[in-house]
Amino acid sequence: MSPSAHDAILVRGARQNNLRNLDLDLPLNALIVVTGVSGSGKSSLVFDTLFAEGQRRYVETFSPYARQFLDRMDKPQVDRIEHIPPAIAIDQVNPVRTSRSTVGTMTELNDHLKLLFARAARLYCRGCGNPVRRDHAQSIAEALPAAFADLEAPLLLICFPVPLPARMQVAELKAELGKLGYTRIHREQPRLLNVIQDRLRLDGIERSRLIEALEAALRAGHGRMSVHALDPQGAEQRVLLFKRPALRAVRPALPGCDAGAVLVQLAGRCLRDLSRLRSRDRHRLRTGDSR
Repeated sequence: MSPSAHDAILVRGARQNNLRNLDLDLPLNALIVVTGVSGSGKSSLVFDTLFAEGQRRYVETFSPYARQFLDRMDKPQVDRIEHIPPAIAIDQVNPVRTSRSTVGTMTELNDHLKLLFARAARLYCRGCGNPVRRDHAQSIAEALPAAFADLEAPLLLICFPVPLPARMQVAELKAELGKLGYTRIHREQPRLLNVIQDRLRLDGIERSRLIEALEAALRAGHGRMSVHALDPQGAEQRVLLFKRPALRAVRPALPGCDAGAVLVQLAGRCLRDLSRLRSRDRHRLRTGDSR
């Protein structure tokens, strides 16, 4: 690796504690494991040299007024260190024993990760592997012709489920549905009725009527509905289930989002916010104290 490369941390002449003029090129954006026998200088290199220099340079970027509230670290015994970013260290002493006291929670990185996965991630079905998307009346209407293309003029039943409320009989629920104009039940299951919203032929149907029926079924079924295809004899040939998540849970994906780049930006933002931590919290972050 070239000493002038900007994709590595260049350590020259490290003499901290028992290190003896150690020269290293450590690649950035990579997981590096430092191993060795006891007393070989692992902690001297990682904590007393790399972390100390990275944190010292980061603290120096603040104003003199802000620096008086931050812990100052001594300059390590090294000739030079180049291209070192701000650092966070967790000591092996007093390991973290609770999920409520981690680097992610203390630096508020978890909040940014939750936002990243909610906005940029793509959800796939564990059963079939297809991407999970939010259905609406227009998307369902566009998907129906392709889904039933191999069937000859099927009769479609647009239905929505109605669970049976506690302390209510099926007859009472049917009576309430009848008052709303729903008198046809496609299928009756224990504590669940599959109510027919509309019956129509896919060929020659007006798109406005189809979308109106789909919207009404989604609204009455609280985001759940199904489309059943029947043959001329009335036998069920195919069933399509649709579910529209709650609007609060739906977030548009970030266009052209590179998750790796976003993680790097979020990590840098959290490091910039590290100065807000109180002295006691910074000590916990340094030592891994879980109290």
